[in-house]
Amino acid sequence: MSIRDALLLRNATAELSFGTVTLRRPSAADVIEAMQVSASTPERLYAHFVWRHLLDESGRQAFDSVERVLEQDGVRVLEIGRACEKLYGEGRD
Repeated sequence: MSIRDALLLRNATAELSFGTVTLRRPSAADVIEAMQVSASTPERLYAHFVWRHLLDESGRQAFDSVERVLEQDGVRVLEIGRACEKLYGEGRD
């Protein structure tokens, strides 16, 4: 990760147990929205991350709602959610 990539919101890739995924880096608005989700429905935070950040092969948002994400395999949602969460911490050190 480069701080430049984070600041320019360049897409990131994550190597997960089931393959490679492409993630959209979070903007300042995403950080605020995640804080609101965390405060109101913390059990849905990783599903929210997947909804907002997972991109399909064409570079578009992979899911159209959190509800669609919640219909997916829970283990994969958690793994992708954790990868998304790491993007929120980029540049902290």
